[in-house]
Amino acid sequence: MVALALEDADTTFHRHLPRGALLLVLTATLFNLWSLWAEHVPVNYPNDSAMHLQMTTLSERLLASGASPLDHWYGFLSLGSPFFVEYQSASAILMGEVSRWVSSPAVLFAWSLYLLLSLWPIAVYYSARLLDLGPWTAGVAALLAPLLMSITGHGFEHKSYVWIGNGLWSQEWAMWTLPLVWGASWQFVTRRRHLVLAVAALAATIAFHFLTAYAAVLALGVVVLSAPTQWRRRLPRAGLILALGLMASAWVTLPLLHRLGYLAVNQFQVGTTINNSYGGARVLSWVLSGAVLDSGRLPLLTILAALGVLDALRQWRNDERGRVLVLLGAVFLILFIGRPTLSFLIDLIPGNQNLLLQRYIAEVQLVALYLAGRGARLLVEVGRSWFSSPSVSWPSYSLTRGLVATIVAVVVLFPAWSEVHRYDQRSAAWISYERSITTRYAPALDALISITQREGGGRIYAGMPSNWGRTFYLGDVPVYIYLEQHLIDTVGFTLRTSSLMTDPEAYFDERNPGDYATFGVHWLLLPTTSVAATPPVPATLVRRTTYFALWRLPSTGLVRVVDTVGVIHATTATLGPLSAPFLSSSAPTLGRYDTVALGSHPAADPTLAPGDTVTGPAGVVVSEADSLVTSGRARATVDLRRTAVVVLAASYDPGWRVFVDGRPAPPQIVSPALVAVRVSAGVHEVEFLYVGQSGYPLLYLLAVASLVTAAVISARERTTRRRAHPA
Repeated sequence: MVALALEDADTTFHRHLPRGALLLVLTATLFNLWSLWAEHVPVNYPNDSAMHLQMTTLSERLLASGASPLDHWYGFLSLGSPFFVEYQSASAILMGEVSRWVSSPAVLFAWSLYLLLSLWPIAVYYSARLLDLGPWTAGVAALLAPLLMSITGHGFEHKSYVWIGNGLWSQEWAMWTLPLVWGASWQFVTRRRHLVLAVAALAATIAFHFLTAYAAVLALGVVVLSAPTQWRRRLPRAGLILALGLMASAWVTLPLLHRLGYLAVNQFQVGTTINNSYGGARVLSWVLSGAVLDSGRLPLLTILAALGVLDALRQWRNDERGRVLVLLGAVFLILFIGRPTLSFLIDLIPGNQNLLLQRYIAEVQLVALYLAGRGARLLVEVGRSWFSSPSVSWPSYSLTRGLVATIVAVVVLFPAWSEVHRYDQRSAAWISYERSITTRYAPALDALISITQREGGGRIYAGMPSNWGRTFYLGDVPVYIYLEQHLIDTVGFTLRTSSLMTDPEAYFDERNPGDYATFGVHWLLLPTTSVAATPPVPATLVRRTTYFALWRLPSTGLVRVVDTVGVIHATTATLGPLSAPFLSSSAPTLGRYDTVALGSHPAADPTLAPGDTVTGPAGVVVSEADSLVTSGRARATVDLRRTAVVVLAASYDPGWRVFVDGRPAPPQIVSPALVAVRVSAGVHEVEFLYVGQSGYPLLYLLAVASLVTAAVISARERTTRRRAHPA
């Protein structure tokens, strides 16, 4: 850090890369590459990485078959949904395409997780230079990047991504693009440079991670307002970045906006810290104690960031770079504090109801890194003024200064390096354990899964997070998560999508035989050595191994014939609670469903009027063939005794088309939130077909046009500058 005393006086961004400052970046990168090495190994994941691996694998298969994931039915997770449209899927689609030519999805996924996290100090350094921070300030920010450690584990830190962490893989991609948006936007708004980078990075951030995209857009406003007297000049420039960025990402946002009325609200998160965050008292205590940057250790990063704030405040009137950083920090600290204290401010943000406010600790950390770089520079300047002497000779060469700075920084920060490495080593130990257990016991489990595939397929139930499923492990991975990441159609990995069935799935009653038919479950996969070893409903044992047992249920497929008897009026936020009484009653077993009025979507008339008396089932499924995963299609021959409803155990979506005897028929929603069709008495052929969003080629052309427009504007700007300042 001694070398920070010789920070470049010219802090405008330029292409020259001082070798000494780059040593700091190299040190941080090499530390990550060494400490995180085990993360590159393909393995089964116990967290959200399992879902991301599932998306990547399915994307690869669809692309290899010539299909587009964006207009395909995603047949996994909560009885299916257009998940590639509803969720930030760009990273999974990108890796799916690359894996077609490079390696398997599992191998490529692991390498991407490892390299994105390991090389992140490079993005921190480059973005800091774009923000006009000097090379040594940027170098220190990059050096500190691997050392972030928060109490929540949801920031731009190792805890968010590694095997024992939270598996926030899509955020990891946006962790790269967000700093570039900030830096390039600053450059264009203040001096009309780097428009193409600003637009491309903004579009990529939107495609990679919706929550982080809000941070990118809010930063544009901060840059405009950081110099109030220049807002007339800056606002059009910021508006241009935003307009072109939205155009370039319209292939993501427009199909999503088209579906807003059918995106479920996870009512298990409403009112919790996930949505609302932690409030002012707790967050500010964490900030002051170091729990945001230095959880569980001496608050060295926190002290440096505080010094950076003091330095920015000291030069508030004359140093706009410092103002921007402080204002950015304040904005994201407000979001991280959340609704318990600052709802009156947060409610002013468009779309704030869908923000998971606890996640904005990540942006607080990123700003803190830049401020910590300034703080380190201030500390060295103060030390230099105190200890300067004619007899003291400061290093004069950049590389020498870099070596001195690196050695001093590594020594001073050794406790932080050690703690992060110990955490990474714990993750490495669990990866090794998981791989050894998988090698030893997965063949027996896979053999049982193969039986289900040979005997016609069908959904499998292996528990869920709310019951014994959370302790039914293969190594340290719940079996229901293991099944999902190997593309096995499963009920139990709840609350991972915006499917209309995501909340009702959480109310699945494993003691109710009718729920298995409602959810299309045909198989039970149970442990042999716990209280769950006995099936909760009547079932037939197919095969038992030392640790796993496969049971067959009476239900045979995904299509069922039922009567509808009433109407439920629901919203996307109330489907779960309103489904709970149905799922715990005898109605699913008796085949007595309700039709659903969802928001402005009207309910269909029930097939049975109040007071109607009928006996026996409404009809039977004679034969069935479904290929929901491969083609979003299911066919069945049904024999109905009376007018009734044919139900497909798939989440309702407006993209479903239904044909009865080859003629289109209007689909309807029945409880809990399944797609169905009314059919008259007799023998009929019924087909369910998912038709995805159209118009993607035009949206892709719009994206290309926006980038070309940005490039043309940039070329004109360069020409104008050359004419104004000829060599």
